[in-house]
Amino acid sequence: MSKRFSCFILVFLFIFIVSLSSQAKNESEFVDYHFIKGYLELYSGDFKNAANDLWKVFPFVRSDDFYQELADILVYVGRYGEAQYALQRAVKVYPKDKEFYYKLFDVYTIEGKKRKAFNVMKEIQRRFQETESTFRKIITMYIKSGRYKDAYKELEIYVKRYKNDPSGYYLLAQVCLKLKKDSCALKNAKKAVNIAPNQYQYLIFLAGLYERKGEFYKAIGLYKKLPQNALTYFVIANDYYMAQDLKNASIYYKKAFLASHRVDYLERLAYVLLNMNDFDEIVSLKQRFSKLFNESDRLKLIYAVALSEKDRCREALKEFSSISPKVNFYGEVVSNEAECLCKLGKFEELREKLARVGDLKSYLFVISRFCLKNKEFNRALVLFNDAFKVAKNNKERAYLYFYEADLYFSNLKNTNKAVDLLNKAIKLYPNYAEALNYLGYLYIDKNINVKLGMDLVERALKISKNNPYYLDSLGWGYYKLSEYKKAEIYLKKAIENYSRFDLDARVVSLEHLLEVYKSEHLYYKARGVAKEILKLKPKDKKALEFLNK
Repeated sequence: MSKRFSCFILVFLFIFIVSLSSQAKNESEFVDYHFIKGYLELYSGDFKNAANDLWKVFPFVRSDDFYQELADILVYVGRYGEAQYALQRAVKVYPKDKEFYYKLFDVYTIEGKKRKAFNVMKEIQRRFQETESTFRKIITMYIKSGRYKDAYKELEIYVKRYKNDPSGYYLLAQVCLKLKKDSCALKNAKKAVNIAPNQYQYLIFLAGLYERKGEFYKAIGLYKKLPQNALTYFVIANDYYMAQDLKNASIYYKKAFLASHRVDYLERLAYVLLNMNDFDEIVSLKQRFSKLFNESDRLKLIYAVALSEKDRCREALKEFSSISPKVNFYGEVVSNEAECLCKLGKFEELREKLARVGDLKSYLFVISRFCLKNKEFNRALVLFNDAFKVAKNNKERAYLYFYEADLYFSNLKNTNKAVDLLNKAIKLYPNYAEALNYLGYLYIDKNINVKLGMDLVERALKISKNNPYYLDSLGWGYYKLSEYKKAEIYLKKAIENYSRFDLDARVVSLEHLLEVYKSEHLYYKARGVAKEILKLKPKDKKALEFLNK
């Protein structure tokens, strides 16, 4: 009997230990998830939700930085009772940190608890009156009062004296950001991470700095050091998307969705797949997760577009018709539905649909996606005429003139008609910068009236300063007037101001600069420009022709 009983005890203890281990694992995942989520919300400015998530992990985290930030967030969102409770624990855990006492004093003062505030002040005097005032207290006071330059000076001294304290570098990085010293913020955030590579908030903060600089792969590297779950997968996917790496973006959006089954994650995944023209995968997702697709009008739209691109327009039209007309993206629904009607040759039904909705974007979508793609230029002109009837004001009419002018110039090769339409657009909307630049460039490039063209471009630049397209036009104008030094200045400025996605425009400006250097007989500079062009466009005729000569 006693032997059986002892065996029973051993079995019971084993089961109990296993259950504790499982519980500990679940607790760790819970803490990691809400900790990371809270700091992501904090750095995106969502203080209310940050407070909710960080408060959930408060019982499990023991860190002076965490207590400091949690207390600040709770005070910011007005949850003074919880801030008081957090600070009471902080002063017990870190009895030598003067800053926690001051914060607790502030909270009691805000709540009108004069007696408790008085007692805290007495405790501060008792504990710290014989010691040197801590840097952190002074720094915090400076930050609270918005005196960031003073906080910066004190923090520089602090990090020199306490070189191994990562929180000093972390705080200095935040102050640098307030002072718009991005390189300083980056340098100190890196130091904080180097000293404490497993501190989640430091990693997230540094990743955010890399995102500001457009260095998304570096941000991704940091996010991958965090516990991997649906939330971190989603953040990583967003950065891949911003880096225009759609393949990896789709992989991580899929991971995020499969780990959470959130419909918004599925929407992002489907949208990226649509941009990748992976229509079969969208159809496959619809078959596997039909319930979620039926719940989301945006997923219905993406699925319908995929069907349309697979030339299954009759099925697509059924999907389009199931989408609520009250959604804020209904214009996109109509535009894509209209393309299906074009493919099926239902042009009268198409015109009725567009006229009924009266959305100019839908007209322009059909013209660009179907009419121009299929060289249906006369049909495009008919739709432009229809669009004028539903235009609500002169600004919308000016837009239509602008796009019709582009049709005449780019497709119908009728420069005179394009010039006439652009003049009409500017007459209706005098501050239409794009139209001013387009007309100005035509005057310059076609040698119609170079000086008048430059005047028009300068008007556009007053409206949109440092616009690289307009700077290119002006530089090309100076080239036409044989003022090569000025041409070089404006063309170089244009090249510097293009975004990293404006490759075609950058090539055009480089070609213009190539012509300037050739005219000045600066062939060594021209060779350098030609080589730069070929890096962006390996088969560029102008660059190859010059280098071959």
